[in-house]
Amino acid sequence: MPLYTIMTQRNSLDQATKATLAEELTNLHAEFSGVPIEWVHIVFQDFELGSGFSAGVPAPTVSLMANIRSGRTSEYKRDLLVHIWKLLQAATNAADDQIVIGLLEADASNAMEMGKIMPDVVRATDVG
Repeated sequence: MPLYTIMTQRNSLDQATKATLAEELTNLHAEFSGVPIEWVHIVFQDFELGSGFSAGVPAPTVSLMANIRSGRTSEYKRDLLVHIWKLLQAATNAADDQIVIGLLEADASNAMEMGKIMPDVVRATDVG
């Protein structure tokens, strides 16, 4: 279910950088969550020069929103955000004040993938 949407100013990332970042985010998410890499989806969206703003002025803002299933701990989400930030900043060379990332949570019963309703998140503390 994880769907990462990454928005950058047009031509700020070349295809090789996008492919590398997509692979790194896929591996990170699969490792962190224990889901198969086939469940991780990443979409890049570009915006035109002059269409990104920070503090009300034009800027090459970088945005990443990740849709994930609800049920993860706050610690898990904080750790995931820190790791995502590092990968995104390394790929874009964007300054701290130009990066915005967020996690959007959906109940598993509200998501489908591969033709099936997603299963609930199972935490290690829930097993056994």
